[in-house]
Amino acid sequence: MVGSDYYYIPTGIDKKVARHIIKTIDEIATDEIDSMVSGDVVNKKLRNSTQRWIPTDNWISGMMAHFINEANRAYFHFDLTGWADKVQYTYYKGEKSHYAWHADTLPSGLNPGDVRKLSISLLLSDPEEYEGGEFQLLFRDRRQMFTVKPELGSAVIFPSDALHRVRPLRGGKRVSLVGWYGGPPLR
Repeated sequence: MVGSDYYYIPTGIDKKVARHIIKTIDEIATDEIDSMVSGDVVNKKLRNSTQRWIPTDNWISGMMAHFINEANRAYFHFDLTGWADKVQYTYYKGEKSHYAWHADTLPSGLNPGDVRKLSISLLLSDPEEYEGGEFQLLFRDRRQMFTVKPELGSAVIFPSDALHRVRPLRGGKRVSLVGWYGGPPLR
């Protein structure tokens, strides 16, 4: 499904594959930390979740790269060079777990001179496992908004400079993978 500012892919990842992805992450990325904003700052009013980091050469990152490259080929046509940073495993649990309005515009942590251009959010939770937690994307025209409670295994790909958020949970847990593909600065 394509909107004016996003590309939505029902990837076919089912509950069994999602569990395998989570098990793999538990084995390779054991350091769970409070999620940060603006580099290494923890601010639970803006972002209340935990995170772990996955290397970009892992099979999980490769699968996500395929989704980003397909969306870019079919729709965005950005000049991309690859991952801008490691892939983030994000865990929202309990009431008021959220991420306020923000954009993902940062310089690449992996490729000096590059910037984040496309963001991906891949859901590993069944929507029945949590209340609230909808993903919202404000279109660049600032007059329209895309709101979705993605199905398990669905990926939303969008320009990294687009404002977006995860609405507060009212209960349960929401698990996602988030990543950023980058390239030379936009002109």
